[in-house]
Amino acid sequence: MFLKRCVVMCAMGAGSVMAQISGQPEHQWTEDVVGSHILQMGVDAWHIDSSAQEDTTANMNSLSRLQLANSYPVWHHRNPAEWLRFEGALRVGRDTLMTLKYRSDQSTGSRLDEASVDWAFRTYGVKLGVVDPKISWCRTYDMDSPWVRENNPFCSIQPLNFTKASAPGAQSYANFIAAGYSFQAIAGVYRPLWFNYAPHESPTITLASQSTINTHTKSGLALSATNLRNGTEFRLGVLRDDFQSNRESINQSVPYNNDVRSDVLFLGGNWYATSKLALRVTHFTYSGYRARTMRDVVHYLKEEQWSQYKATSLETNYQVNARDVLSASHVVYTFNTDKTSYGLQSGASVFVSAYSGTPHFVTRNLSLSWRRDWGQGLFTVLQMSNAKTDQFDASLNQQISSHGQALGLRVGYRF
Repeated sequence: MFLKRCVVMCAMGAGSVMAQISGQPEHQWTEDVVGSHILQMGVDAWHIDSSAQEDTTANMNSLSRLQLANSYPVWHHRNPAEWLRFEGALRVGRDTLMTLKYRSDQSTGSRLDEASVDWAFRTYGVKLGVVDPKISWCRTYDMDSPWVRENNPFCSIQPLNFTKASAPGAQSYANFIAAGYSFQAIAGVYRPLWFNYAPHESPTITLASQSTINTHTKSGLALSATNLRNGTEFRLGVLRDDFQSNRESINQSVPYNNDVRSDVLFLGGNWYATSKLALRVTHFTYSGYRARTMRDVVHYLKEEQWSQYKATSLETNYQVNARDVLSASHVVYTFNTDKTSYGLQSGASVFVSAYSGTPHFVTRNLSLSWRRDWGQGLFTVLQMSNAKTDQFDASLNQQISSHGQALGLRVGYRF
């Protein structure tokens, strides 16, 4: 962690020097551009009113599953709370580009999302360093983001956000044009444990604090196509995650090993219905398999679990004028778990239990926002969100519904 902080501080300082050299906060590179940077920072304030004041049990997270601004914070939830985004780049010669992206907020903590070197060779290239798998359209670094907090849980809440997050690794990519479209294909391999980058990152929702992560590897493919005539864009992304951890015996508990395999799929489309009205549709799925093996002196127990998370969103953005944007979004997020457990004693397989639907829930979120750019880098975003969760736990034989409303205000400044 100390190494990561040093890298971040040095790189941010280098980015500021680049900006002074170039004086151009742009992302369109030409031969005479040396460097570029964008720094965004501000404060978010929320008023949240929900029927659930706290999570009830381990399976029935009535508060967190509303996915409002106080759900799954990495840091202790504060209101108001500060946030920061930094994006810098430096071109060296014609074919080499160095990129840095860093963020800090209470939803995801302090995170270095990219620190890469990109070598381009005509229509193809390679990237090395901390790189992004590029299988989402999260607005983390968008300069014109219309939201105080994104409504898609794969972008906004820590457990799901990290399933597709950046990591040290290598990427190769290819660009080509055909049938009036610009295509890009990206393939990569990522290792979150390298350089102690994300030593506690897990593809599962919960990981015991005493656990030790042994191996963690991601591999993915992303394809995008952009219509050169009207700007319509499509994206397909897949990411495979292989993860192993163990937990030693603590306070007489039985030690166990975890073996997790998961797959993330992203589908997205973005187009202009009119010159002022933009539409965006996305679909995320997470499918995970976990095998947990526990052992005491003479007994073994192997528990297998399959989980699936899905989030489908529809977003509209209307450009009222050069300064004002009105946005609306609707997100449906579902979770299902099926379990089958088997016992092993003295080498003989003994069937223990099998049950399904433990638990499952559906969360629906409807949000409206108004963003205004006041000029000189100052902007505000006002967001209203309404969330409702229906959940059922077969093992507890309970059905719980919760609902909540949130009103958020972001005051930000872009350098």
